[in-house]
Amino acid sequence: MGFWMFRLRKGKTVEATIIGVVLLIAAVIYGREVPGSALESYFMFDHHTLAILLCIYGFFASVLPVWLLLTPRDYLSSFMKLGVVACLAIGIIIVMPDMNMPAFTSFTKGGGPIIPGSLFPYLFITIACGAISGFHSLVSSGTSPKMLSNEKDIKMITMGSMLAESMVSILALIAACSLLPMDYFQINIPVDKFRFLPTN
Repeated sequence: MGFWMFRLRKGKTVEATIIGVVLLIAAVIYGREVPGSALESYFMFDHHTLAILLCIYGFFASVLPVWLLLTPRDYLSSFMKLGVVACLAIGIIIVMPDMNMPAFTSFTKGGGPIIPGSLFPYLFITIACGAISGFHSLVSSGTSPKMLSNEKDIKMITMGSMLAESMVSILALIAACSLLPMDYFQINIPVDKFRFLPTN
């Protein structure tokens, strides 16, 4: 996408967007066919190899021009992220799930099987870092400041990011609380810890 938008077909953002989004959707839909296929071995790495590959990716992400990797990567991922958030919001409105998780559990004061700390501040850190770190997107991002064409856009970008992140946290909370408590714990904690959970 970077080469297409900035070198091959300079300024043709719509073309690059269509190609990128179509390929992204295809990767998501057909990616589930990879496990068990002849391609599986190309995507399976042990812990050591994966750590090396992540370091290599981090190196290239830091030295390659912004237009080549960061701009198209973040631009394309925004379609997926915002699309998933929108679909989740619409799904919740349509389904209108019942809240099965009680307002308070025995883990409110700490010692939970997933997050051992107390409810505050771990609740906000767990759901969305933006709930506690504030304007981190304004001062801590390594990519957004590099891609601003006008400083006047900062308010819209940072406030919009925080509002979107807050919406994600609310949707995640609704999705988690719509599960029966024991079902939620079965999904999220190891079996050895699950056996010792209180029933209430």
